[in-house]
Amino acid sequence: MVNEEDMKELNRRFALSNFKSKREFYRDSIFKNRIISIDLSGEFRKELRELSSLVSRNSANLNQIAKAVNSTGMIYKDDIESIKKVLQGELLFLSDFREKVSDYIINEVIG
Repeated sequence: MVNEEDMKELNRRFALSNFKSKREFYRDSIFKNRIISIDLSGEFRKELRELSSLVSRNSANLNQIAKAVNSTGMIYKDDIESIKKVLQGELLFLSDFREKVSDYIINEVIG
């Protein structure tokens, strides 16, 4: 039997999940042992948009450089350095975002 406090926590997690019914949510919780829901509004939504935009811009830039290299058969050292700098920035952003998501899961979902 689930006590009142546990039921409140289950209801809170259900509200944060994408499940349409509590029955699905409970079955998934029982059979898979853990459900982690992240509220993708506010800060996370903003950062996901920023990440998506960053990846899109970087992909477009890389494609332009690849097209130029394929047509001319050469690449400039500045282009290589630019690619490195952009990819390092993207990696740093991804690392920071991953840390924020991990902290959120530890503090808000598990803790």
